[in-house]
Amino acid sequence: YSMGGVTSSPRFGVEVRRNDTAEYLLGQFVGEKSLPLVSDYWQKLLALPLDLPWESDRVIRACQLLAMNNCSTRHLAKILIHLAWCLQDCVSSSHDPSSPAFSEALNAVCISSVFLKFLIEESNSDCFEELHLSLDDTETLPNNFSEGKQIESLIMHNVLKFIGTVDVSIGTYLLHQELLNFILIATSTQLLSGPSPGPNDIHPFTDAAMAQEITLVNAVVQKMLLNYINKPHYAPYISFTPWLSEGNETGVKVKVGFAGTNMMQLPFNYLVSIAGEGSSPLAEASLYVLLILINYRKCAFEDHHKDKWENDSSESVKKEEACFYENPFCKALENARDTEFDRNDTEGNAHFLPLVRVPFTSLLDSLGSCLSNENSVMLLYSLVHSNSNFLEYVFVRSDVDTL
Repeated sequence: YSMGGVTSSPRFGVEVRRNDTAEYLLGQFVGEKSLPLVSDYWQKLLALPLDLPWESDRVIRACQLLAMNNCSTRHLAKILIHLAWCLQDCVSSSHDPSSPAFSEALNAVCISSVFLKFLIEESNSDCFEELHLSLDDTETLPNNFSEGKQIESLIMHNVLKFIGTVDVSIGTYLLHQELLNFILIATSTQLLSGPSPGPNDIHPFTDAAMAQEITLVNAVVQKMLLNYINKPHYAPYISFTPWLSEGNETGVKVKVGFAGTNMMQLPFNYLVSIAGEGSSPLAEASLYVLLILINYRKCAFEDHHKDKWENDSSESVKKEEACFYENPFCKALENARDTEFDRNDTEGNAHFLPLVRVPFTSLLDSLGSCLSNENSVMLLYSLVHSNSNFLEYVFVRSDVDTL
């Protein structure tokens, strides 16, 4: 078998058959032939084990082949759809990590992340259409996929729903982390089209995240804050080993899964910070994603304002006249309440508004112990600046030296 033109070396035994099968399936993924969305091929691909050795130069070659063929095959779009379906099954399977949907979702997000990262990084423009995240008109669609459905909306909804509704445990930790890594790749500023802020600035994945219902947004913000507070660390064997390292000590998909976090230039200096002993990669990724989402701003214009903006070259005028859509993630953080205080809350609307609830004591302790980390400082600033409940709590703390 060959990996999209990259010839395999001879092997023998059961391990040979397993590796050759994997290379054949991955070769089909990056190859010229378009495989139908409803083909059983996708189940075979996502059922592959995670520990398959694959050298980094072959990963790069595979990415190059997909970049050449994706326009006609639309395989990136198709694997993202299957990732969304797997996440739906994970949420509906009583959150049982032993369900096949969890391993299939992990495979799908690992493969999706590395190829999406490469296509974004190698793009010659900021045109989202180069990713070809749509299906061909001749594609046979299953009953659970409506025609005209935007794939970026489908995937972001299901990624965020999993993060917000499935508890972090030893069985779900890795999938949670890989989904956060996927968001970091998908929200890359390299996908932002048009000058920002401006009337034509579009970011497909981030815009899709902003369109989610407030109850889901609150659940996601709450989960990310709790991840930051609790710093779950169920998988000590996970490391951020650079993808382009020598040797075969790490399986292909393990390398692939972390390629985006090591190879891509991401916001907030994501590449600078490496998890040290006692830290939690999941907590760090949660913090980065939260900062990205709460700081996203999208211009809102009426038609006559839009024309004036486009024709006026004065930057000062543009800054004065710029107005923005409400950011639901920022709003959720602004309205976050202390879980201890909320038990005895007597305000009339306290029990009717969907609110983020986290322990302010633990949150402030976590922030106070991490002020050498610029991202923690950014979160602290966002909370103190926008959340009057948190600011009031900070003022009444007796241990002022915490900060």
